[in-house]
Amino acid sequence: MSNNNTKLAALADMLADKWPDPSSPIKLEPHQFPENRIEAYYVQDRMFDALGENLVGWKVGATSARMRALDGHDDVIPGRIIASTCYVGTHMKLPISRFPKARAETEFAFRLTETPTLRGTPWRAEEMAEIMTMHPAIEIIGNRYQVEGASKAQNSLLTIADNGGGMGFVFGDPIHDWRDLDFQNHIITLRVDDRAPAENFLGDMRCVPAQAAADLVNHLANRHICMNAGDFLSTGAATVPQPFAAGS
Repeated sequence: MSNNNTKLAALADMLADKWPDPSSPIKLEPHQFPENRIEAYYVQDRMFDALGENLVGWKVGATSARMRALDGHDDVIPGRIIASTCYVGTHMKLPISRFPKARAETEFAFRLTETPTLRGTPWRAEEMAEIMTMHPAIEIIGNRYQVEGASKAQNSLLTIADNGGGMGFVFGDPIHDWRDLDFQNHIITLRVDDRAPAENFLGDMRCVPAQAAADLVNHLANRHICMNAGDFLSTGAATVPQPFAAGS
């Protein structure tokens, strides 16, 4: 990767510059794209370092095999949850200037009650379920870049580089008694203004949230990153993302 460090660092810095005001995304050409996942993670990590922001958790997308196949991802898509665009509460008013041309999607999210320590064996879903409290959540998604004619594989790498497409999160009140919920068939109503409710992703379009949490923790461990007690963790879209605008 050393021959590409200058290119990747430049991409990370450009994305970081657009974080506070993504209204005019940067236009990227193929020679600027990361070429593999290692390069994409390098860009995402450097972008976060350049922001100088506080981390409050991690999100993970492409958490079901069906969604990965449809969108051209070959693994989960991680991203950071940043303190300055994280909101906790049931009624929140957000500044549209931070989220122009963005979309909202519902997710099953959690907060860690214990630290899933780095260890020699992978974390299992049932172990993660014992150290998490559930929070219904809305992720605000969008990109700080524009491309034309990119393949699914290229878009997957660019999404990773651009913080997994994550712009912000709203977390609702905690739910402690959640382990018996049928997550893959649970109906959610997501409505923006007077539009029809968003279509649900159901069945194998959805992940099993505790398994997605384990997959994320194990993925991060392979990169020598440890989540901590108190961190938020979100497990991917449960409904089709919906656009919104000022006043929505």
